[in-house]
Amino acid sequence: MKWAWLLVLAAAGPAVAGTGHAPKRKSAQTLRYHAVVPGHRDPAASLDQQLLPQEPLADKVKTPDEGFSIYWPGIAFSLVLLAGMIWAWQFGVRGAPLVLALLAILCAYLSLGGRRYFHLLGNQQGYEPVQPIAFSHAIHAGKLKISCFYCHYGARSSDVAGVPAVSVCMNCHNVVKGMAGSKEPSAEIAKLLHFWDARATPEAATIPWVRVHHLPDFAHFSHRVHIANGIQCQECHGPIQKMDRVRQAASLSMGWCIQCHRLRPGQAPTHWKRVGGPTDCAACHW
Repeated sequence: MKWAWLLVLAAAGPAVAGTGHAPKRKSAQTLRYHAVVPGHRDPAASLDQQLLPQEPLADKVKTPDEGFSIYWPGIAFSLVLLAGMIWAWQFGVRGAPLVLALLAILCAYLSLGGRRYFHLLGNQQGYEPVQPIAFSHAIHAGKLKISCFYCHYGARSSDVAGVPAVSVCMNCHNVVKGMAGSKEPSAEIAKLLHFWDARATPEAATIPWVRVHHLPDFAHFSHRVHIANGIQCQECHGPIQKMDRVRQAASLSMGWCIQCHRLRPGQAPTHWKRVGGPTDCAACHW
């Protein structure tokens, strides 16, 4: 029996002999967490695990208000205006009931979603241009769960996330020529193949993507800094993993940015690594 125990200890290795227990393996959930948090890579995780998208966290983060949801404080104010209209009508205040009724209708309309159609000059929120190739983030990032950083690899290490080169697309589309379950080649993938096949010809050209998010030249934004601090793509770009055509989900105004920089511990999302961003002018305007 003594020799049997010695054989067990020898097979278990130095970890058992030195610590009294075998080293714990990281669970799949732990590996997934390190894979999805920007700036963290688990060397023990496989490449597939490292390239997992931010799907679990993306469903929990707060996305920009695009005007699709009901704004309940506005609804409450509309009811107050209606109550004031009834009061003014009962007491015979001339002109007031009509004005209060119109204000109540306008407030309710904006609160129920109408506000997404009215923006200040220069606010491009909701901009959703038609692209030369109907690329669907809902398929690639949502259904297929391809990591955002596989295509927009510059977001981790530079200010600009960048648009992937055709060669990045062809890593998959050298094989994938059509939709799943379809025997016919996709017309949209055929457009991609045209740009790829023409790369060494006089007709070579880049895909003329239409830019959606555009900041003024006097405003400087760094993807690298925000990604390194744990901010998720969806917090600025909206539910990108559900979009068939990309739209600008946030106003990208200075006030919209500053409201996050002013958050303090207890107010900011718990997955952020640092709160209280700079609010001085030189931080963004240089």
